[in-house]
Amino acid sequence: MAEGDHLVVTVEANGAELAFLDPMRLQLLDALDGLKTTSVRQDVFRAQFQQSTRDLEKYLAECRDLITRLRNGIRTQYGLKQEKLVEFGLQPRRRRAPKTKPPETGPTPPPASANQG
Repeated sequence: MAEGDHLVVTVEANGAELAFLDPMRLQLLDALDGLKTTSVRQDVFRAQFQQSTRDLEKYLAECRDLITRLRNGIRTQYGLKQEKLVEFGLQPRRRRAPKTKPPETGPTPPPASANQG
């Protein structure tokens, strides 16, 4: 923090006139040191966080690829229609059920009007 650094230097330069502020100047010097150290540590953590995110994305992509390859290998081994695929969380291809025609009914009479009567 440039403001704090400047203040520490100027108070120190005027030490004869501002001797009573020397304890606070030293406290500010310690606080500025802690601020700089913590800022550097935060930057390191931020870089580690970004690297961890990239690593996670890489491993996620690798896992997705391997899952797809394993599923394809299972389908190759058992075929596309075997019920055994359900055991691996895969949907076997099943024949469609024959279409049933809706029951035929005669023409429906028009609704009776409520105004009659």
